[in-house]
Amino acid sequence: MSAELSLRLSATLDDIAQLHEELEAFAAQEGWTTKLEFEVKLVVEELFTNVVNYGGCPGAPVQIDFTSEADRLTIEMSDSGRAFDPLVDTPEPDTTSSVEDRAIGGLGVHLVLTMMDKASYRRDGDLNRLTLVKRREE
Repeated sequence: MSAELSLRLSATLDDIAQLHEELEAFAAQEGWTTKLEFEVKLVVEELFTNVVNYGGCPGAPVQIDFTSEADRLTIEMSDSGRAFDPLVDTPEPDTTSSVEDRAIGGLGVHLVLTMMDKASYRRDGDLNRLTLVKRREE
């Protein structure tokens, strides 16, 4: 049996509070571990913030659908920003230099890919569609 949460937000930083509120309630309803909730919130906030800051469509709709099953969580995110495949178009971050020597930023997509078990992207008409899967460890 699965449970679903569907959020339609505006590509503005003001909607992050609603994202957190809805996601926290869904996590509690579904009995997620603290670790799973933390990772999902971090990943979704990072991706949402990237859409807001770099998508080129301020205030445009951002759809985020969560499907929680016994063994996995699937997140599908779509937006009408400029075409951008974060799995291909994001440069590899510098993870070998000391923190002091690294440029600020550039680790967000790396964190997303590290925390999720599976990721795929497709351009569907004028929409970016990113699908993420996270195994649930109870």
